[in-house]
Amino acid sequence: MRPANTASLGGNVMRLVRSIQVSLLAPRSRAVILALFLAVLPIPASATFHFIEINKILTSYNGDATIQAVELRMMSGAQNLVSGVSIRSYDAAGILLATHGAFTGNLPVGGAVADRKVLCATTNFATQFGITPDLTITSGLPLGTGQVSFETGVCLVNAVAYGAVTVPKNGTTSGPAIPSGLAYVLTRTVNNSTLFSCPHAEDAAARFVVRSGSSGSTVAFANNAGTTVNVFSTVTAVGGSPITRAAPRAYPNPFQGSVRIESSSPGWIGVFDVRGSLVRVVSATGTAGSTFRGEWDGRDARGRNVPAGVYLIRFGREPGAPVSRVALLR
Repeated sequence: MRPANTASLGGNVMRLVRSIQVSLLAPRSRAVILALFLAVLPIPASATFHFIEINKILTSYNGDATIQAVELRMMSGAQNLVSGVSIRSYDAAGILLATHGAFTGNLPVGGAVADRKVLCATTNFATQFGITPDLTITSGLPLGTGQVSFETGVCLVNAVAYGAVTVPKNGTTSGPAIPSGLAYVLTRTVNNSTLFSCPHAEDAAARFVVRSGSSGSTVAFANNAGTTVNVFSTVTAVGGSPITRAAPRAYPNPFQGSVRIESSSPGWIGVFDVRGSLVRVVSATGTAGSTFRGEWDGRDARGRNVPAGVYLIRFGREPGAPVSRVALLR
């Protein structure tokens, strides 16, 4: 379906308005007539996929980075004309990494209703969970830190940054890093506005959290047909007990320049000052059963050098999460 030629259509409307000598009418009458004509203008085809947002991102499952998925959500009805729209990934600096797939046709009209999901997933995700994606994508979504987008050649409809991103594609904030291993999913908690704009102004830090799918608390993914699968990890420590977190190891300590951070299991790692304010989220990468490694360069989330002093490196968001102290020298 081709976009409507709104410029030509607008010219026809104005000629029609002039032909009925609207200039002779009262100002209120002119406003009413113009409003009626504008109300019947066809919506450009681009609007039929504009109100879609990224809802969930899975970059690995039990350490397997070929099992990946991006779930989209229709924010309103009539969002099925997605032919030619792509899923892409970018690095922390906003440089294109890959185009993972593009819709070659439109979605069914029957599935074009508000809150309906659209599943973009790798073949291995589909095999693992027994679901048919609406778009089969290639693996390679960035682990830990990166950006995922839903876009056309002229409109980046929605992009979500996560981890230590320095140049978000849209918006000014980055959501938490996505740990590797187990079943960690970057999940939206606050929806975008349905006011027409392109791209959506995304505040990923305020709108996304990382959820860990477990047998007691699964994370659901759905396709446009309404099929739902529950994603969770069954990986446990020796003896069948859940994996426990230990304080991350940081070295050298004290340090100048940068400090290396290691943890025995995946999870959210944040750097805090002694007042408890979050300074930076660190991306630690690795696979299940290995050491997860990250690095902090002594800068805050905006890339500014922080002053010398003692900083806390915390493994996990929950109260009582294990903490390591490091001293930064300048």
